[in-house]
Amino acid sequence: MRIPEPSATRQNLLCAGGLALVLLSAPFPLLQATLHAMLVLALAPRPGAPLSGALWALAAGWGMEGSLRLYPHLGGTPWADLTMVLLAGWMAGRWPPEGVKGWLVRLAPLCLLHLLLVHMAVRLAAGPHPWGWGGFWTLLSLPLWAWLTWRLLHVAAGPGRR
Repeated sequence: MRIPEPSATRQNLLCAGGLALVLLSAPFPLLQATLHAMLVLALAPRPGAPLSGALWALAAGWGMEGSLRLYPHLGGTPWADLTMVLLAGWMAGRWPPEGVKGWLVRLAPLCLLHLLLVHMAVRLAAGPHPWGWGGFWTLLSLPLWAWLTWRLLHVAAGPGRR
């Protein structure tokens, strides 16, 4: 059984809220890294509409780089975000998730790949930099934000709803 996709308006509103939270959580870098990954990997990818996902991912990447003081601002994070949102959107169109467990299984390797790709892209753009704890907390909190994004995006998929 295929689960209906969220409307474009709903998804864009959730992305706008996620981007606002990424920008507002700048004083708390661990929370900001988690919200950033949630926006790029779960909220922005939309099968069949790569442009909207790409724009949200680029905005998230530039917002993340611009809000961190000790982080290089040379475009590594937006490039990695753009790559990941296109990959996640392609995967969502090719193999649509059928439940929360499948969603979590899909997001786990995407989250790890996103962490490695961001650090590789920033290293290419600006040279060596400290890793920090943001990636660790993003992976640790993955079950929580995966469940939350599933509930936000696929409200109609719950039991007892038509």
